[in-house]
Amino acid sequence: MRTAPSANPQPPQRGGGDVSLPPGLPIDAAEGDSAEGAVSAAFAALDAGDTEGARGLAQSALMVARAVKGEGGSRLVEARALACLAQCDRVISRLRRSADTARQAAHIFEAEGDVDGESSALITLAHVSMLLGRNDEAVEAAVMSLRLCDPQDSPHKALLAHNCLGLAYAWAGNFDKANAALGTAVHIAGRTEAAQDAYEPRLYQLWVEAHVLAERRFRTGEIGDVRRMNALVREVRRLEQAITGEPLNGLRADAKTMAHVLKAICAAWEGNVANAHIYVERALGSLSGAITWLDALVRWCMAELAWAESDWTAAEESLAEMMDFALKVEYEQLACLAKQLLAQVYEAQGKTVEASIQYKQLRLRERHMVSDSTSSREAIVDLRLDARRTELSLEKALAASKQFEKWSFEDPLTGIANRRAFELDLEQRLAQSGGDRSLVVAMIDVDKFKAVNDTYGHNIGDRVLQVVARVLSESVREHDLVARLAGDEFVVLFGDATLDAAAEAGERIQASLEAWDWDATAPGLRISISIGMSEAVRGDTVESLVERSDRSMYAAKPGWEMTSL
Repeated sequence: MRTAPSANPQPPQRGGGDVSLPPGLPIDAAEGDSAEGAVSAAFAALDAGDTEGARGLAQSALMVARAVKGEGGSRLVEARALACLAQCDRVISRLRRSADTARQAAHIFEAEGDVDGESSALITLAHVSMLLGRNDEAVEAAVMSLRLCDPQDSPHKALLAHNCLGLAYAWAGNFDKANAALGTAVHIAGRTEAAQDAYEPRLYQLWVEAHVLAERRFRTGEIGDVRRMNALVREVRRLEQAITGEPLNGLRADAKTMAHVLKAICAAWEGNVANAHIYVERALGSLSGAITWLDALVRWCMAELAWAESDWTAAEESLAEMMDFALKVEYEQLACLAKQLLAQVYEAQGKTVEASIQYKQLRLRERHMVSDSTSSREAIVDLRLDARRTELSLEKALAASKQFEKWSFEDPLTGIANRRAFELDLEQRLAQSGGDRSLVVAMIDVDKFKAVNDTYGHNIGDRVLQVVARVLSESVREHDLVARLAGDEFVVLFGDATLDAAAEAGERIQASLEAWDWDATAPGLRISISIGMSEAVRGDTVESLVERSDRSMYAAKPGWEMTSL
């Protein structure tokens, strides 16, 4: 059986091969078992680097599978053909089309009960969603893929899913979870005792650390301590030497280029300009003739080298090229990073007007990614509605919904519970208490949060939400529930607590947020919250208790005092 695609920060660049396959098969040649054979040949062509041939074969198989829909195995052939097409589009950087196709494939695999196929399609979906800036969908797809595969039976697939999850969390700004996921990938790879398996998660840990330091420079103006990045560079070099044959033999070209780029960036940040020049030249030399995401990535290390040498013209040119290349291959995340870096380069030169323009354009791109992500969620709803049109699909959708609930109770940005988890927990507690045990709901809203996003950008806004979630979690008891409802709205469910006790906890939360070092997040940033509380009474429903708490919270705005109803 074919293994899942490797999760990496962008579509893999596969090397050429000896296999030469025709661009497609005529319909009558792909009937019956030949359609399945065409899909297998398509995957083989893709592995051999013949993306055009793979796409033609997969399209032919797809047409036949849909023409004989309902006949033995045709739906699974359709799903496999779609999965292959999604991977082809990922390779050629048609990311939006790849996401749509992978989503369809995962949906059909799910309906047909093919867990292995669904897990592979979800890894592809997670990967391209991450590149498009659809962070929520990327995390959800990666988590679902992990739930579907058994690490004991499928260690390679679990390794890929953890790699992808780590990168998705990194782009979402949750670096702790990113490193936790990649740490698990390193552990899984350790069981295989293959240096090549351990190489990718270590390389991605290096990628994440580069983003951590770049984010720190964005917030504070200084790169800070590069010792961990240096240690990861040494570990990557050790693994490169442990891989038999030519360095990185058997790994994709993108891994080689990534390694050169990250080593160049590390050298530039620690002031070793000579080494940075060497790695930049190696990165440039590893590029192929076709424009790929790697062209954008290499411009990042070129810009960092020019920055280290105070060659502002070269830095500006490299970042402008980085953004252009990223947009050409639909890599929204890299395009936003290029804008952020370019704004900092302008600031370093005192070009405040130019920097302001870049920050405004960055916020527009971030809003575009949010809008794009919303549209992708609508597509998922459409697929689920289609599934309800037949009794069989409905039964399978209901079964899948139970599976979905296992991984859909967590907010991907903050790591705390989401609205679904809160409402279910509150409903259960209301039913169990019967009005005899104290229960308090505290609604919490970040004051003027829109102004934070407009002034500092969505990255800083996300960090604010993560800090608020952390402070809330650290300020309550273990059996209390902290959840994010939506946007900047949070809630705390206090079990077995009086209104006075909950109010004391609210005061601790206010004090902690007031004392938080917000300047470390963004100079001049100040955050306050409004809290409204309501105690459950006999006959309360989830809706009635939440509504009272919500009204209490809005009555407390915009000051720091709490009210209760």
